[in-house]
Amino acid sequence: MFDIFKRFNFWDGVVTGCGIARPDYISALDSMLEPKNIITITGGRRTGKSVIARQFIRYLINEKKVDPTKIFYANLFIQDIDFMKDSGTFKKILNEWKEKFNHIPGERLFIVIDEVQEIANWEKTVVSLYEDYTADYKIIITGSNAKLLSGELHTYLAGRSFEMTLYPLSFIEYCSFLNKSPDRAACIEYLNAGGMPEVVKVADVFARQNLVSATIDSIIVRDIATRHQIRNISLLRKMADYFCFSPTDEVSRTRISNILKTGGESASINTVSEYMEYLKDAFFIHECPLISYKKGDILKSVPLKVYLNDTSFAKTADEQSDFGKLLENIIFIELKRRGFKVKTLKIDSVEIDFVARKGNKLHYYQVAYLIGEKGSTVYNREFGNLMKIKDHFPKTVLSMDELLHQPVEGISHESVVEFLKNPLL
Repeated sequence: MFDIFKRFNFWDGVVTGCGIARPDYISALDSMLEPKNIITITGGRRTGKSVIARQFIRYLINEKKVDPTKIFYANLFIQDIDFMKDSGTFKKILNEWKEKFNHIPGERLFIVIDEVQEIANWEKTVVSLYEDYTADYKIIITGSNAKLLSGELHTYLAGRSFEMTLYPLSFIEYCSFLNKSPDRAACIEYLNAGGMPEVVKVADVFARQNLVSATIDSIIVRDIATRHQIRNISLLRKMADYFCFSPTDEVSRTRISNILKTGGESASINTVSEYMEYLKDAFFIHECPLISYKKGDILKSVPLKVYLNDTSFAKTADEQSDFGKLLENIIFIELKRRGFKVKTLKIDSVEIDFVARKGNKLHYYQVAYLIGEKGSTVYNREFGNLMKIKDHFPKTVLSMDELLHQPVEGISHESVVEFLKNPLL
């Protein structure tokens, strides 16, 4: 078994399968290296977690000058090493590795476990390695679930782990990946294609659509139904389809339950809530809370907005992209990628698309595909909504217009393309 396993390691110093560099994530991982803390990389399927793990191994070898034989890499999605999914066998192979390369107790060794949830009782395996005081293991794990570190393990590892979420390609990464100029045309392509690396590099449209469908199916069946032992997969698929057809819409669990009941499905509010949590945990959707400054609204059950992890999941009844919704979805994910906590604000009958907060920094955003001329309906709505906010935090309207309007009452009008290109905006 060890001879099979070593074929998928990089002990000769040559790291393959690294794809296009994503330096921001490598830099973030580098900042987490020194303490013994476990590094956890989570993200949706096909967002590149395995590639990032291998890029980081390459970085350790080439830049940090780590001896390649001190890095143990196990990708549990590789069928040839299915035997590693048994926790006892995993530990046996790990010990063989240490013996083969004469690793001595106390020296820093790197253990990278890709899709760690595939190991039976993986939590005990990780805790055992972490608690081994005779060794200095730097453990890096990846998984396709937002609650990878949950329950008792989360309590136990509180303060002992770093977590990093991997998102689909940003617009700049997308252009770099496909060797495109980051202009308006590329941005429109990006809205439709999304940012899953394995998907966007497929040139044929039908092949790309099939790959997206296969990804959605894997999320529903493997990441959710199998993990949570769901029998009514049909109901889960219908909920996923609902979100694909209505990205950025306001939803409530009660409304979804009623829609499903109208279609003949038996779906309680509790079941809808559970399935929504599963879709969130599997990085299929993201929830954006709606907030209000009205005192009476605090106790109300206010709907929320739902965004897709990748715009390639989006569908419309006529198969034509709704650019406005896709654009709003892209901006939401970009804000999340930049580390902002994002909410939607209700002021009377109007809505502020995004209230983005990071530490002491706060910024209001309105998003529209095209604003048009000054005084148009869209112009009055987007600028008018922001005018209702009386504080002095920055306020911006984002759109795809090539001609931008002058600031009005401190409200700026920025190009979506420039916003996506410049992380400081």
